[in-house]
Amino acid sequence: MHPHSTNGIDKWVCVCPAATRPSNLADSLIYVSYGYNDNGLSTRGTSLGLGGQNVWLGGPDGTSPPVKDSDVRNPGQLRLIGDGFKGGRGGIVDGLSALRRDDTAQDNVGSTVRAQTRHNQKANIVFCDGHVEAPTLKYLFEDNSDAALAGWNRDSQPHSDLLPPQ
Repeated sequence: MHPHSTNGIDKWVCVCPAATRPSNLADSLIYVSYGYNDNGLSTRGTSLGLGGQNVWLGGPDGTSPPVKDSDVRNPGQLRLIGDGFKGGRGGIVDGLSALRRDDTAQDNVGSTVRAQTRHNQKANIVFCDGHVEAPTLKYLFEDNSDAALAGWNRDSQPHSDLLPPQ
Protein backbone atom coordinates (compact mmCIF):
# COMPACT_ATOMS: atom_id res chain seq x y z
CA MET A 1 0.00 0.00 0.00
CA HIS A 2 1.33 3.45 -0.88
CA PRO A 3 2.02 5.49 2.29
CA HIS A 4 0.09 8.51 0.99
CA SER A 5 -3.01 6.55 0.05
CA THR A 6 -6.07 8.08 1.71
CA ASN A 7 -7.63 4.66 2.21
CA GLY A 8 -5.73 2.73 4.81
CA ILE A 9 -2.78 4.96 5.74
CA ASP A 10 -3.43 4.02 9.35
CA LYS A 11 -2.80 0.37 8.46
CA TRP A 12 0.49 0.94 6.63
CA VAL A 13 3.52 -0.85 8.13
CA CYS A 14 5.41 2.41 8.68
CA VAL A 15 2.91 3.88 11.12
CA CYS A 16 3.90 4.37 14.73
CA PRO A 17 1.17 2.89 16.94
CA ALA A 18 1.61 5.81 19.37
CA ALA A 19 1.03 8.45 16.66
CA THR A 20 -2.64 9.16 16.25
CA ARG A 21 -3.99 11.48 13.61
CA PRO A 22 -5.55 14.47 15.32
CA SER A 23 -9.29 14.68 14.79
CA ASN A 24 -9.08 18.45 14.22
CA LEU A 25 -6.57 18.14 11.36
CA ALA A 26 -8.01 18.94 7.94
CA ASP A 27 -8.89 15.82 5.93
CA SER A 28 -6.87 17.17 2.99
CA LEU A 29 -3.63 17.02 5.01
CA ILE A 30 -1.52 13.87 5.19
CA TYR A 31 -0.35 12.83 8.64
CA VAL A 32 2.69 10.52 8.76
CA SER A 33 4.58 8.98 11.66
CA TYR A 34 8.22 9.02 10.58
CA GLY A 35 10.51 11.60 9.09
CA TYR A 36 13.86 11.84 7.34
CA ASN A 37 16.73 14.19 8.19
CA ASP A 38 16.81 15.81 4.77
CA ASN A 39 18.16 19.29 5.55
CA GLY A 40 20.26 18.90 8.66
CA LEU A 41 20.43 22.09 10.70
CA SER A 42 20.29 24.25 7.58
CA THR A 43 16.94 25.59 6.44
CA ARG A 44 18.47 27.56 3.60
CA GLY A 45 21.44 27.24 1.26
CA THR A 46 23.33 23.98 0.95
CA SER A 47 21.74 21.04 2.73
CA LEU A 48 23.70 19.64 5.67
CA GLY A 49 21.47 16.58 6.03
CA LEU A 50 20.82 13.58 3.82
CA GLY A 51 18.36 15.01 1.29
CA GLY A 52 20.97 15.76 -1.35
CA GLN A 53 24.02 17.94 -1.76
CA ASN A 54 22.03 21.03 -2.71
CA VAL A 55 18.47 20.15 -1.88
CA TRP A 56 17.27 23.65 -2.89
CA LEU A 57 19.13 23.59 -6.20
CA GLY A 58 17.68 20.38 -7.60
CA GLY A 59 18.10 19.39 -11.21
CA PRO A 60 15.40 19.50 -13.89
CA ASP A 61 13.67 16.44 -12.44
CA GLY A 62 13.60 17.99 -8.94
CA THR A 63 16.45 15.89 -7.62
CA SER A 64 19.78 17.02 -6.28
CA PRO A 65 23.12 15.20 -6.22
CA PRO A 66 22.87 12.39 -3.65
CA VAL A 67 24.80 12.27 -0.43
CA LYS A 68 27.42 9.52 -0.61
CA ASP A 69 28.23 7.27 2.34
CA SER A 70 31.68 8.83 2.42
CA ASP A 71 30.08 12.30 2.88
CA VAL A 72 28.81 11.28 6.32
CA ARG A 73 31.71 12.03 8.62
CA ASN A 74 30.34 10.30 11.76
CA PRO A 75 27.55 7.77 10.98
CA GLY A 76 27.10 6.95 14.67
CA GLN A 77 26.26 10.57 15.41
CA LEU A 78 24.08 11.55 12.42
CA ARG A 79 20.31 11.27 12.84
CA LEU A 80 18.78 9.49 9.84
CA ILE A 81 15.11 8.65 10.45
CA GLY A 82 12.86 9.15 13.43
CA ASP A 83 9.52 10.35 14.64
CA GLY A 84 8.24 12.88 12.09
CA PHE A 85 8.86 16.06 14.06
CA LYS A 86 10.04 19.54 13.19
CA GLY A 87 10.78 21.52 16.31
CA GLY A 88 12.47 24.43 17.96
CA ARG A 89 11.96 26.91 20.76
CA GLY A 90 8.51 27.86 19.47
CA GLY A 91 7.03 24.38 19.50
CA ILE A 92 6.96 21.08 17.68
CA VAL A 93 5.04 20.15 14.55
CA ASP A 94 4.21 16.46 14.16
CA GLY A 95 2.87 14.32 11.34
CA LEU A 96 5.68 15.23 8.93
CA SER A 97 7.83 13.18 6.59
CA ALA A 98 10.80 15.24 7.81
CA LEU A 99 12.89 15.10 10.96
CA ARG A 100 14.27 18.58 11.43
CA ARG A 101 15.35 21.21 13.91
CA ASP A 102 13.70 24.46 12.90
CA ASP A 103 13.45 27.32 15.37
CA THR A 104 10.62 28.85 13.31
CA ALA A 105 8.38 25.82 14.06
CA GLN A 106 5.10 26.72 15.75
CA ASP A 107 2.51 24.50 17.39
CA ASN A 108 -0.16 23.25 14.97
CA VAL A 109 -3.52 22.24 16.49
CA GLY A 110 -1.91 20.80 19.63
CA SER A 111 1.11 19.23 17.92
CA THR A 112 3.59 20.08 20.69
CA VAL A 113 1.54 18.22 23.31
CA ARG A 114 1.03 15.26 20.94
CA ALA A 115 4.79 15.08 20.34
CA GLN A 116 5.54 15.27 24.06
CA THR A 117 3.09 12.51 24.96
CA ARG A 118 3.94 10.14 22.09
CA HIS A 119 7.05 8.65 23.70
CA ASN A 120 7.22 10.31 27.12
CA GLN A 121 8.88 13.53 25.85
CA LYS A 122 11.36 11.59 23.71
CA ALA A 123 11.70 10.69 20.04
CA ASN A 124 12.80 7.40 18.54
CA ILE A 125 15.75 8.02 16.21
CA VAL A 126 17.68 5.67 13.89
CA PHE A 127 21.23 6.81 13.19
CA CYS A 128 23.21 6.28 10.00
CA ASP A 129 25.16 3.40 11.53
CA GLY A 130 21.89 1.59 12.31
CA HIS A 131 21.72 2.04 16.08
CA VAL A 132 18.63 3.50 17.74
CA GLU A 133 18.31 6.01 20.58
CA ALA A 134 15.47 7.90 22.23
CA PRO A 135 16.81 11.38 23.02
CA THR A 136 14.58 13.90 24.75
CA LEU A 137 12.69 16.40 22.64
CA LYS A 138 14.40 19.14 24.62
CA TYR A 139 17.82 17.80 23.56
CA LEU A 140 16.78 17.52 19.91
CA PHE A 141 15.01 20.85 19.53
CA GLU A 142 16.25 23.23 22.22
CA ASP A 143 19.78 22.22 23.25
CA ASN A 144 22.42 24.45 21.65
CA SER A 145 25.44 22.41 22.72
CA ASP A 146 27.89 21.38 20.00
CA ALA A 147 27.00 17.70 20.47
CA ALA A 148 23.24 18.32 20.10
CA LEU A 149 23.67 20.47 16.99
CA ALA A 150 26.33 18.35 15.26
CA GLY A 151 24.01 15.32 15.28
CA TRP A 152 21.89 16.97 12.59
CA ASN A 153 24.71 17.50 10.10
CA ARG A 154 26.58 15.05 7.88
CA ASP A 155 29.85 16.97 8.34
CA SER A 156 29.58 16.42 12.12
CA GLN A 157 29.95 20.15 12.80
CA PRO A 158 27.52 22.11 15.01
CA HIS A 159 26.94 25.06 12.65
CA SER A 160 25.59 27.13 15.55
CA ASP A 161 25.90 30.17 13.27
CA LEU A 162 22.77 28.91 11.49
CA LEU A 163 20.63 29.30 14.61
CA PRO A 164 18.57 32.44 14.95
CA PRO A 165 19.69 34.92 17.63
CA GLN A 166 18.31 34.17 21.08
